[in-house]
Amino acid sequence: MLTAVIRVDGSRVGGSVEALAATFSVLIPAVADGFLGHAVVIDAAGRTDIERLADATGASYLRAGGAEGWHLGAAQARGDWLFLLESGDVPQPHWTQAVERHLIVAPDAPALIALRGVAGSLRERAAISFGPRRLRPGLIVPKGHVLAGRLGSAPRRLGVRRERAVAG
Repeated sequence: MLTAVIRVDGSRVGGSVEALAATFSVLIPAVADGFLGHAVVIDAAGRTDIERLADATGASYLRAGGAEGWHLGAAQARGDWLFLLESGDVPQPHWTQAVERHLIVAPDAPALIALRGVAGSLRERAAISFGPRRLRPGLIVPKGHVLAGRLGSAPRRLGVRRERAVAG
């Protein structure tokens, strides 16, 4: 079972309730299809509107910031695999099929749904290829890797992308 772990950073555009709602709008059909079993919202600012939205969708809610957010979210996750997201991340259509195929073909390897666009995609690729293998949004990763705090191997890039919702 896959669990979405969604970080909300109130200091950025993605910290709005609208951005989180955009992310949930893509995740809820995956729940209805039985592909996504659970979601955990990690809120750095502790905003009541974010907590209410998480509650309304059936997601778990935690208040935590920084790198510890991924770890605490993983500890609350019900699934063995996690999809790490920032609020406002909107995976493109057919993301569930791409993830499902990855889990069948490479069941022990992490994967990445990269940002759409050249600049964001290049930044992610460089960070993963040349930097430490830290946890980041867009990863589909075994829960144990998140609890350990880093990836065991470089993720495979999937054929779908994710976009950032523009808060209005």
